[in-house]
Amino acid sequence: MQTTHRRIIYIVLFLVFIAGQLMAQQTPDVRQVRWGFSPKQVKETESIKPTSTRKDKLIYARVPLVDRNVGLDYEFNGDSLLSVSYYYYTTPAITQADVTAASSELEALLNEKYGRGKVTQVGELRTVNWLTPRTQIRLALGNVDRGWSLELVYLCRVCSGDPNSAVLTKSTWKPYKDIKDL
Repeated sequence: MQTTHRRIIYIVLFLVFIAGQLMAQQTPDVRQVRWGFSPKQVKETESIKPTSTRKDKLIYARVPLVDRNVGLDYEFNGDSLLSVSYYYYTTPAITQADVTAASSELEALLNEKYGRGKVTQVGELRTVNWLTPRTQIRLALGNVDRGWSLELVYLCRVCSGDPNSAVLTKSTWKPYKDIKDL
């Protein structure tokens, strides 16, 4: 009789543990969002209103990142977050040196968080890539189109078109260091 009670207690404890794991708040993929979030969920996480809203994109201007104001785009596949892009480029007030310094600082922070990235150089375009189980991260610096620009893109690696699949994916992988907004 006592063995049966123990088994029942163990089963109940196991079920409580499993339920806690399933209901636990998952860590964000980038900023404070998870892949698969809807535009509404993304808007709720941001402290400012988007500058522009389109069917498949939310655009924010002048978002702080490493002591600079940068542009930020959230792109969606239907109602599911697919990518997040920061961008910083030369303007009358922002020089090539500013853009290059921002790139160096971001690369150092990303190396600290994820380990050394894979560097490729083609002409004046320098790209560094990092992979996590859920995300591909690309930092690109170069003299393209209208001048020097920096783009930091987070791309979902687990999105399958089913908006719920990315949100429910559970991973025990963790970055080396937590760095706000990266």
